[in-house]
Amino acid sequence: MDGKRPEPALRGRKDTVAVAMGSTVRIALRFDGPSDPDTPYMYHCHLLSHEDEVMMGQFVVVDKGQRAGAPPGHAGH
Repeated sequence: MDGKRPEPALRGRKDTVAVAMGSTVRIALRFDGPSDPDTPYMYHCHLLSHEDEVMMGQFVVVDKGQRAGAPPGHAGH
């Protein structure tokens, strides 16, 4: 991303960054609270057409050695 850091558009846990077309951004987060292998966090691009380009997904935070669970009511998705 041209060596510049993206500027947050919204401070806090739900940060949003503006990314210029053709740029790449890496985001590093630290989760200090308790892990929950059954409750996923979501990330996404605000351009819905990017969903198929891996710009929308979910992840869970687990403790070391712990495996991800399954969200309630979403088995098989």
